[in-house]
Amino acid sequence: MRKAQTRWAGHVFQMSDSRIPKQLLYGELSQGVRKVGGQRKRFKYSVKAYLKDLNIELTTWENAATDRLAWRSMIHKGALHSGAQRSNAAKENHRARKARAENSINTPPTLKCKTCDRGFHARIGVISHQRTHG
Repeated sequence: MRKAQTRWAGHVFQMSDSRIPKQLLYGELSQGVRKVGGQRKRFKYSVKAYLKDLNIELTTWENAATDRLAWRSMIHKGALHSGAQRSNAAKENHRARKARAENSINTPPTLKCKTCDRGFHARIGVISHQRTHG
């Protein structure tokens, strides 16, 4: 989805200034009232975040978008790089979760059942267990 929207932003940049999509992408409100509690994100800001995620310079993306083949290639390479980064981050988070789980198994339980003296690591475990004693 990011690839498609970024590619479309490059297409809009190549349009003439009289076209409505380009006016919407580059337009600013001259007057108006801002909503209390924050505004909805505009497509322009989403494209900015996508460009950053794809490792495309925010200051020079418009020059790169003028050459269609180079632009598509740049987006494709950025998407591959971004996907690899997300995959590595997910793997690292998985390793960290597994390490925390192993550490919690190796540590002695800190909570005990008052009735049978069984040990637990979490308070909710003790509460659930005590229901079995009726």
